[in-house]
Parts: sequence; C-alpha cells; structure tokens
Amino acid sequence: MISRSRWGRRAAIAPRTTRAERRYEPLAARLLGALAAHQHRTAAGLLGLLVLAYLWPVLVGGGLLAPTANLYHAPPWLSGASAEQISWFQGELADVVGTYYPWVTLARRLLHSGTFPAWNPYAFAGTPLFANAQLAWLSPFSLPLWILPFNYALGLTAALKLWVAGFGTYLFCRELRLGFWAALLAAVGFAFCTFNVVWLSFGIFVSVAALLPWALWLTERIVRRGRAIDALALTAVVAVIQSGGHPGTQVHVLFAVALYALMRVLAVAGGDRSARLRALGLVGAAVALGTLILAVVLVPAQEAAHGTFGAALRRNGAPTLSDSQISTSALRTALFPEWWGRPSEHWTERAFKFREGTLYAGTIALVLAALALVSPGRWRVKAPLALLGALGPLVLVRAPPVYGVVVHLPLLDAVQDQRMILLFQFAVVVLAAFGLEAALAAPRSWRWPAVVALALLAGVVAAFTTGAGATLGGVARQMLRRADAGVEPVSAQTVALASVGWWLLLTLAVGGALALARLRPRRSGVAAAAIVLLLAVDLLHSAHGWNPMRPASDVIPRPTGAIAYMRAHRDAGRIAGVGITIQTDWPTMYGLADVRGRDAPQPSLEFAHLWLAVDALEVATVRRFDAATVNVLGLLGARWLLAHPEVDLTRPDVKVAYSGPDAAVFENARAVRRAFVPPRVLVAGDEYHALRRIFDRRFDPRRAVVVRRDQLGGVRVPRAGAGVVRVEREQNDRVLLEARLQRPSVVVLDDQLTPGWSVRVDGRRADAIKVDAVLRGVSVPAGRHQIAWSYRVPGLRFGALLSLLGLALVLAWAWTIRVRGRTRRVARVE
Repeated sequence: MISRSRWGRRAAIAPRTTRAERRYEPLAARLLGALAAHQHRTAAGLLGLLVLAYLWPVLVGGGLLAPTANLYHAPPWLSGASAEQISWFQGELADVVGTYYPWVTLARRLLHSGTFPAWNPYAFAGTPLFANAQLAWLSPFSLPLWILPFNYALGLTAALKLWVAGFGTYLFCRELRLGFWAALLAAVGFAFCTFNVVWLSFGIFVSVAALLPWALWLTERIVRRGRAIDALALTAVVAVIQSGGHPGTQVHVLFAVALYALMRVLAVAGGDRSARLRALGLVGAAVALGTLILAVVLVPAQEAAHGTFGAALRRNGAPTLSDSQISTSALRTALFPEWWGRPSEHWTERAFKFREGTLYAGTIALVLAALALVSPGRWRVKAPLALLGALGPLVLVRAPPVYGVVVHLPLLDAVQDQRMILLFQFAVVVLAAFGLEAALAAPRSWRWPAVVALALLAGVVAAFTTGAGATLGGVARQMLRRADAGVEPVSAQTVALASVGWWLLLTLAVGGALALARLRPRRSGVAAAAIVLLLAVDLLHSAHGWNPMRPASDVIPRPTGAIAYMRAHRDAGRIAGVGITIQTDWPTMYGLADVRGRDAPQPSLEFAHLWLAVDALEVATVRRFDAATVNVLGLLGARWLLAHPEVDLTRPDVKVAYSGPDAAVFENARAVRRAFVPPRVLVAGDEYHALRRIFDRRFDPRRAVVVRRDQLGGVRVPRAGAGVVRVEREQNDRVLLEARLQRPSVVVLDDQLTPGWSVRVDGRRADAIKVDAVLRGVSVPAGRHQIAWSYRVPGLRFGALLSLLGLALVLAWAWTIRVRGRTRRVARVE
C-alpha cells in the first residue's frame, strides 16, 4: 500500500512492509530506508559528499581551481613551458585568467590594505573597480575570497555554490510533493549540470544560478500558502541573487521567478481572485525589496555601464556568438554533450562555444523528463517547468518568434540571452524527478519502456550517422577519458561516437533499474537510489577534466626576464602586449598597468572607437602595428611593448629594450609621460574629426593633444602651453599634481576621464576637459599650482540611501508580521 498526501502524491516510494518481512529485507534496502527517514539531513550530507568527490583536489589536495596554465601558451612563458604544462590548456576558460582571477586579487589587495576599492589603475588607462559588478562585493559566496587564503577560498566558494544549488533544488521538489529519492535526483542533476560546472571557475555565474531553486521554492510556498513570512524569506534570496555579480544571469533568474509565479497563480486549483493577486503582490514586493537592498552595488554598476562598449554590444539582444558557433545542431548537446569534442581534451571540430552552447543536464535526467511529459497528472505544476525549459533552447538557436519576443523584453534586451539554457537544465532535472515518481508509482505502465526504447533508438540512429571511420578501441579510450594520452589520434567520428556510446550505456542502465522496480516492487527504493547514483556518475563523468585542479606551484607561471624588466621600469609607463602574448589584466598580478582590458562592461565607447586603430575586433589585443597604432599606444602611455621573441616591432620611434628567449620588450618613444603639458592643443569639431587627427601619421601625442569643440561647452582652452608638471602623490581615488607653467596651459594626466572624476586647481573646482578622446585635462593659468584629481563612485551615495531605505522597509515588514502573529495567537487563546 502506498501512502498519499492530500495533494494526491506519494509521500514515500517504497511500499510498506510488515515486521516479519523487514527481518528478511536485504541490508541495502534497510540502509536506504534508514537514510530516507532522516530526509533533509541525508540529502544535505549526500550532496556534500558528491561535491567533495568532485572538488577533492582543491578542498583537500591543495589544487587551484583556475585555468592559469593557459598562460603557458603565450609569451613570455611559452618557451619555458613543459609538455605537461601545455597539456593543461583550457581555452574556453581564458577569461578567468584574463579577468576574474586578477580582479579578485586586486580587490583583496586593496581591502587588506584598508583602501576603498574605487578605481582600478591597471587596465584601460584606468577603469572603475567598485562599479565592476562582476566582483560580487557583497555576495555571501565572496566572503571566503576576502578573508581566507586565496587559492583555498576559490575551491571552498565553488563547493558552497554547488551544494547550495543542489539543496535548494531538493527543497523545491519536496515542496512540489515529490518523494525523497526523486527530489535527490533533481538536486544532484542541477548541482552538476553543465551550466554550473563549466562556469564554476568564473566565480559569478553560479553565484546567481545557485539561488534559482531557492527563489522558486519560496515562490511556490507563497502561491500555495500566501504567507508573508515566505515573501520575507524570498526578499533575502533575491538580495543574494542581486549580489551575485552577473547581471545577465540575475535577469534570467528573476525572469524565471516572475514567469513561474504568474503561471502557477493562473493554474492553481481553488482560491479566489484576491488570494491570487495577493500571491503575485507578495512575490513582486519580495523582488522589489530584495533589489532595493542591493542598490548600493547595483546603482553604481548601472551608472558605470552607461555609454560603454559592453552595453552597446548587448543592446536589443545582440548576441556575442555568431551563427556558425550556435545553430540548430547545438540542440544535439542535450543528448550528446561531446558531439564536437571537449575543450579539456584540446580538440573540437570547429569554433563551437561549449560553455555557452551545451544543453546537457544528464542522459538519465533527459530520459526521465521525457517520461514526465508523457505521463498524466500534475500538469498544473509541470506546465510552468516545461515552458521554462523550452525557452532555453529556443532562444539559444534564435527560433522565431520566441527569440524576437524574448530579446526585446525590458531588461532581457540588455543581456546575453543565449545563457538562458540555465532554465532548460533546471527544468529538465525537476521534470526528471516527476518522471522517476511516475515510473515507480506505476512500474507496470507501458510509458517508461516506450520512452527508454525511443531513447535507445535515437542513440542507435546517431551512432549510424556518425560512426564511419571510428574504431571501437578509440571510442573506448575516448569514453574513459584517455584520448589525450597519445595512444590514438582523436577524430571527429571517434568523439561523437563516444558521446553516443555513453548515451546508450546510461539509457540501458536506467532501463535496467526501472525493470528491477517492475519485477520487484518492494525494491523500488533500491532502484530509485541506483538511478540517483547513475545520474551522479553521469554528470561527474561529464564534468571530469573541465575545470583544471592542479597545484598552484605547477600552474601559476613565475615571472620571467621580460616581466622582471618591465617591473623594474614600470614607473616609466604602461605596457601592452602585441599579438598573442600575456593575457589582459594578468599584468595586474605584477603591478604592471596594461592599456588593454576586457569587458566589465568597460571600456567606454570613446575608448573602443580609439582602439579601432589598433584592433577592429576587441580591446584585448593588438593585432595591427603601424603608425596609427604607435600613436594610440603612445597617447595611452604604453611605453613597453611585449611581443614574441621572433617578432620585430622596430620602427623609428620603437626600439628593442629587452631581448630574451621568453619574449622581446620594445620601448615606444612616443609614449607620453604620466603627467605633461602639451605644447599644442588642436581643436576638432566632433569625435570623427578628432580620431582622424589622432590616427594621422604626422600626429605626435607627446607634442600635441586633441580636444573636441562639442565637449568644451563654455570652457576656454589655451592653444599652446609651456611648463612642467609632476605627480606629487597618488592614492586609489586621488592624484595630486604640481605644475609650474610659463603661460596658461592645458595640464594632462594620462589616465581615463570617466564619470566620477573631478578636478580642483589650488583648492578651487575647475572644469575637466577630455583630451585625446579619453584622457583627463584641465586648463590652468600661468604660475605654480596644485592640481588635485579625485574620484567619487557615481551612484554610490544614492545607492547606499536606497539600500538603507530597503533595509528599513524589510525590518518594518518583519515587525508587522511578528505583531500580527502575536495578535492571532492571543485571539486563539481568548
């Protein structure tokens, strides 16, 4: 006999047995029953063990969860790298080394020194730092990064994110009246789905994604019960989501919450209109208040994004992936995640963006999710999940009209919506939990054998369409992750067929487990546990090798001769890598200021337009090297140019400064000093004419600067200047200059002028002038003067006031809930 709750769903999977029958039960079944008796603690513990199994090398073994070995693939470390170090390359994770790792290192350094981290002087000739939302300053997941040893903290925060993602999914499924093993299946599936695994070392994506099931759990409780206390808890969860640091994933998660709440309110049985409106109102209030609490970081980030290259790139849903990288063929990754290879094995058939295009949530999860969709009942709950799951792949492949509608919705029109595949993977694992319940509740049904048979047929068809040219030995080695051992060259057919092989093997396994439950109904608990274990093996196998976990001493390169030379001369100017060299932002680790950088979403549009003379594709590279490039690098203060040791950049104004087997360093004589007085000031009508003058080969940034007439307003600018200026003192958000001028002149500080910077001359406020498209200038009269540039994070004070307001409203709400609760209790007593 199977017990049922008032919601019509099973509370337990295993049928009841008598005391005499229990005496002869197999030990495994009794153990599983004991585990299920302590359900929440058991789920938390099992998830913790799986997370530990995956991240053992970094949590216990002293490894580093960062692909820093990527640095060995370019000068100045390429020449000295061993074959083993080269083999650890993981190109899909390049941005971790070029952005996140050095950003967090800089933030830690400033915080530990007691400096408010307002400004980053090491990229783009200076760029906002506190307003860089991707540092997730206030996220609970970031706390270990600020206080614990850095390399260990990276692993610990990753473990916390995976565990939180899994346990939240477990709670959500239990709220949907699913049994223990079904909920645990979904928990394992979401914790180790490909979205969470492939973005794990990036720090910010999973910080937000991990809270998706918690938000939906509380939303479901609000819809079912209409309690304000659940809305208050949802407020806290939304605040953690908004602190996570990745705007795109934040938008997707909150969009999922809003859509789920709307569909569940419309679909819930019973209840009057006022109750439904109350539920929607509570969810909306929670989202608004949770967002308001984090205004102290959200408002500065939004202010900093105005007029930037990244914001323009994402406007109106503009994708960052080309049609050749993401097409309808990407839908195959839902079944066969390695059809095009694995970046961790250094082979892909084409430039396929694995991390942005793979839909894989587990073979077993997908089979069981399909079973849930063909099983009757529970459609009031399954329908919202099915809709959320469908959106991910439809947006990924830009299917009309869905794609056109989604990417033009408010907020969704400003982020990369291809990453909505997160919703697909979450929906699949939760629907899989419904599928497991359906199979074990009706083990003699025809539905699950039919679904398993169709899944096997799909695998057989895929094997026949791609198996030509693949040997069984090569497929076996690829399935066992030994393809990079050099035993046999890896071909496209071998990789694809190995992926299909895993699909067939796992489908047979889940079919066997369900057959066991059909033949021995009293062993349904054993069958359910076996399926959960199979899914864990499936996803851990898929995750293997994706995130490098090697000892820091092996994967963090040491400074070379070229690095040492530039460090010894860093006061002379900034650096720039020419061609494929040291990744952007990594020079921050050595205290070297690089004129390059990556989207955070900086740089400004003016900086990006200026960089067009250097590279037409992105502001992270210098592919072109001509007179215009020398001018642009010079006006940005790039005195030291790092290149491959066999590359010759010699020009009339560029000469060799260091030459070694690791790299060559060239000195750019056209690089301006940090602070200077230009002899000439050229006035251009608009940005186009200003850039034409800068790109002119006759332009010398040391002797002239260009200002735009349309930006001057009423400021009078001297056309000539004479004098000297030096940097007297510098702090993170303040630079003090001393100038001695023979005539009224423009004094230039070779740093970016962005909103938030203001200038005072001898204590009196002056008008800042943007020179050479991006730099700071100020008109100063003749004589001796002190010039003070200071930075105030735009939107910080206003955001702090909004956050205080939000906290006050939350406290007032909590007090109201408490008072009403006391009143009800007193009324019941009386």
